[in-house]
Amino acid sequence: MDPSAAPTTHHEFASVDEVPVLELMAGIQARPVHGERITLAVVELEPGLRMAEHRHPNEQVGIVLRGEFTFTVGGETRVRRTGDSWVIPPQVPHAVETTGAAGCTVIETFSPPRADWSDIPRGAPAPGMWPPR
Repeated sequence: MDPSAAPTTHHEFASVDEVPVLELMAGIQARPVHGERITLAVVELEPGLRMAEHRHPNEQVGIVLRGEFTFTVGGETRVRRTGDSWVIPPQVPHAVETTGAAGCTVIETFSPPRADWSDIPRGAPAPGMWPPR
């Protein structure tokens, strides 16, 4: 079963390397798994990435797995490094800029699930920068 497909109401297992890759924008690749009430994604941010301020109806909770980036949420700016987390309520504006030379990998969760990602073409499953090999 494709773990990036529509929400599911039954259990399933997947490996990060088996999840089809979504190119959310130039420099951002996500490997999402959708549940009935949540989307979980391993997200790779390339070095030098600048994602403009945006907002969405999903609550967003995440943690940095490797690297670092600068996050501006609701007008407050912080550098987020390995082990740092965040919570963004629905409709709060936020922007991202990667600051490390190696880019960054984060785990993001969204509730409700990211239905807007369903129209993004999926690439083939492929290993990312995390987990380390």
